[in-house]
Amino acid sequence: MKYSVILALAAIVGCSGGGGGDAVDPRVSDTSRPLVFLANPTEPPCCYRNEAGEIVGTDVEFARKIAAKMGRGMVMEGVDFIEILPRLKAGTADFSIATITMTEARLRDVDFSDPYGEGGARFLYRTDGKKPRMSQLNAIRIGIESDSAHDVYLCLHGCDPKRYIRIQDAIAALRRDEVDAVLFDGAQLAALAEASGGRLAVTPLQTREFYGVAVDKRRPDVLAAANAVIAEGGAR
Repeated sequence: MKYSVILALAAIVGCSGGGGGDAVDPRVSDTSRPLVFLANPTEPPCCYRNEAGEIVGTDVEFARKIAAKMGRGMVMEGVDFIEILPRLKAGTADFSIATITMTEARLRDVDFSDPYGEGGARFLYRTDGKKPRMSQLNAIRIGIESDSAHDVYLCLHGCDPKRYIRIQDAIAALRRDEVDAVLFDGAQLAALAEASGGRLAVTPLQTREFYGVAVDKRRPDVLAAANAVIAEGGAR
């Protein structure tokens, strides 16, 4: 299989800037302040809402381990993916775990931990429709989560996808025949296809990606704790 690598792993590891200059953010020194964790509850089993409406999943447990490593409390906010990086850049949140693909462009706005996972994107499509091919991007209508790494990837390959705030909206559009395919995290789309009763299918992996904890550049303490938890095998 021929992979397009969104980002080489070696280009990321250790590239944490702590971009706040010499000034220490008061959130670092005030240990009574809880960490603000941004969750994107759209990707079971990583992060989703249970029957009681609570945000749960492996991402949440990972975040709690980071807070515990620091001896801090944690406040969790459920947000759309598109909100995560702007919130971290603005300093209104401390960190996020949401299968965020590590890219050089995103490193300008946030720091990333060491990679805690590796995956890739697949196309999800209807079995009664067109099978998407990377070589024919302009011949099919592709739904995408807005501002995702997959959105950027398609644009770099000359495709203008149809953008949705939530990936669930893109998948719903696929079912309504408003798009021909959806490009997103391969594991989640494969599970959807398997549960569709033969109505949906997925392609082989189209990209190779590495996921990291996204951290406000003014929070080197959170970055260090995230890397410690990952080194101890606590990410999953």
